[in-house]
Amino acid sequence: MQVTIQHIADQLGLSVSTVSRALNGSYGVHPKTVARVRATADALGYVPNLGAKQLVTRRSNLVGIFIADMPTEVVRGSDYILPSLSRVLQEQQKESLLFSLPLGGYKPGSLSEWVRMRSLEGCVFMAPFAKDHPMIREAMELQVPSVNMGAAEGPYMALAASHNREGGEMAGTHLLEMGHRRIGYINGPAHLHICNERYGGFCDAYRAGTGTEFPERQAVNGDFSGASGGRAVLELLAQFPGLSAVCCANDLMAMGAIMELARSGIRVPQDISVLGFDGAFFTAYTNPPLSTIRHPYEEIGTTAAGLLMELLNGRPAGRELLSPQLIVRDTVRRLV
Repeated sequence: MQVTIQHIADQLGLSVSTVSRALNGSYGVHPKTVARVRATADALGYVPNLGAKQLVTRRSNLVGIFIADMPTEVVRGSDYILPSLSRVLQEQQKESLLFSLPLGGYKPGSLSEWVRMRSLEGCVFMAPFAKDHPMIREAMELQVPSVNMGAAEGPYMALAASHNREGGEMAGTHLLEMGHRRIGYINGPAHLHICNERYGGFCDAYRAGTGTEFPERQAVNGDFSGASGGRAVLELLAQFPGLSAVCCANDLMAMGAIMELARSGIRVPQDISVLGFDGAFFTAYTNPPLSTIRHPYEEIGTTAAGLLMELLNGRPAGRELLSPQLIVRDTVRRLV
């Protein structure tokens, strides 16, 4: 037999309306009563009827989470962020609907349709949906409470992201502190904001540490895949055989570089050092284990959920850039 609100009310000697308001978190119910009602509901195995709840509260409690379909050889940060984001939303009585769509080929009006059909209260847009993406522009026009993890901000769109420029600066500073001056840089796609930020931070560190500008000719672009990292490191060494270190804008390109160096008989880190970026969990198990810059994935998720709840409660859109962390392992050696 399905347990209803009436069963809970009878068990506690309360009115159905009081039980309903307690379960829905409505104002005016004593906290002790709310605790009793929820404890009894759990004990009886009560499962709320979502449709009925929406009719009572006039709120769907649904949040759309939008992630990008990416090539299989790209590590999605959303996979690391989603668990903490979903957990905090659930703690706030919000359920998540996951939307996975390609970066290109967006059909105008799709977001408006999804928000209307699903009665979405808010949205979370994972990177790399950037401020120039048509879906982000549409979200701005809709004024739907949102959090973006790229670079978009507005009156109804908060920002929660890793501080990529700071991470790039950490990478450059670490290599310089380890004695490296002849450094190559393997960047990702030039049109991506995160690539410009990471490279900009690296150049800031190089300028501060050497008093000179980083030579632009010692930077090449990959596409974030391991294969492109392998090609790029060989291209760099063909032009600059005296390089002592290579800084990569993501971990997969760093791993591809290490693989191609090994095939060429070049040892890491004895002959050349390699530094990654992103801090994917599997970088601890490469050979040798990869030194990298790790994003605060869990904190980004909890922060994004908190910023969204502030918007839903009528507060202004917030902005949080969270500091990454240098993970020192075995692919960068100190020069004598």
